[in-house]
Amino acid sequence: MMHWLGVAELASADPVAVVEHQLARIAALNPALKAFTAVDAQGARAGARLTAGMPLPLRGVTIGVKANIDVAGLVTTAGVAGRTMPATEDAAMVAALRAAGAIILGHVNMHEAALGATTDNPFHGRTENPHRRGRTPGGSSGGSGAAVAAGLCTVALGTDTLGSVRIPAAYNGIYGLKPSNGLLDERGLAYLCARLDSIGPLARSVADLAAVAAVMMPLGTPRLVSRIATFADVEASTMEPAVRAGYEAAKRALRGLGHTVEALPLAEIDFKKARLGGFLEAAREGADHFAADRVAGHISPDFAALLDFAAAAPLTLHQAGAAAASHARDAVLAALEKADLLLLPTAPQAAFGHGSAPVNQADFTALANLAGVPALSLPSGVDHDGLPVAVQLIGRHGDEVTLLAMAAKLDAVLQAYRRPEFEMEKN
Repeated sequence: MMHWLGVAELASADPVAVVEHQLARIAALNPALKAFTAVDAQGARAGARLTAGMPLPLRGVTIGVKANIDVAGLVTTAGVAGRTMPATEDAAMVAALRAAGAIILGHVNMHEAALGATTDNPFHGRTENPHRRGRTPGGSSGGSGAAVAAGLCTVALGTDTLGSVRIPAAYNGIYGLKPSNGLLDERGLAYLCARLDSIGPLARSVADLAAVAAVMMPLGTPRLVSRIATFADVEASTMEPAVRAGYEAAKRALRGLGHTVEALPLAEIDFKKARLGGFLEAAREGADHFAADRVAGHISPDFAALLDFAAAAPLTLHQAGAAAASHARDAVLAALEKADLLLLPTAPQAAFGHGSAPVNQADFTALANLAGVPALSLPSGVDHDGLPVAVQLIGRHGDEVTLLAMAAKLDAVLQAYRRPEFEMEKN
């Protein structure tokens, strides 16, 4: 089936046929899935005709773009209401992907303003998880995760502030890369928090992630990896049994590959306060970025309440959050001086039911954003309901290539990727 083809297989496919197939699949499945919010069929067909027969690295690769990243001719809604002015040019990363032969299908759904992890968007619809109707795809790049997992596109772009690429990758059973902070050209991104935000790809394989990453950023030669560290703080944290089982399976797999896997002594990381510190920073900056939308009445009461909470929080809470975030950052960077990579669960849980979001979704993912380093989420198993769980590898700043190489080796042992049955396909 054409919609499951990867980057390497698409190189020999007819881009025009690929685009027609993907547009038909979106038309059939998106009304229930609500992954895409805007489809540029005319532009996609034109792109397919333009690249047909050209020896380009991403020829025939179809891409969904998160709605806070500019696509020429589409409105960059950033998940809020009322924006009507189309972008006049592509974001830098979108332009780079087009130049490499990729075909942009349109915008995908996101959590409002990227400040949240469910993609239960009050203006653009609630995105479903392709593995189970009624479950969240995560967020804030939930449309990206759902679209890729359901075969609506080959790859999607998301953004990651405290885990917003990796959490949807985990919940949808796919792969997600958060690049090093400041590495990519992010012109054309509607920021939530410039210091923490990173544009990153989601895909159905590490190989596809690597192919897209090679266009988005410089990739050199992987380093030799000998020591991989875990945090004793994580070992002692609460997580669902399937998440812990997947985490333990990943440790065994890495040891089986000949790597030393060692738990570092307690670093006294307060995951809740560190996450809070990141949230408060993002909400403070987000209040400025979305001030005009708020004045115009184009944000939801829930988003307004988050902004108000951050604005009204006492100085002591801001200081405590900032201190915990700084300590977590230092702990990650110190660990990466002792070890080549870090291994953690991605999220403490599998995808939950709509309307029941736990507070600790980003406890483990926020660490990489706070430290500014790259991280990659990959499937590690399924829970008792057949829902995916995941682990993440965290690397040194600018060393995405080693992260990708090790993820490929680990994935080959775990073999935990599963296509969704996708209930909506039957209806």
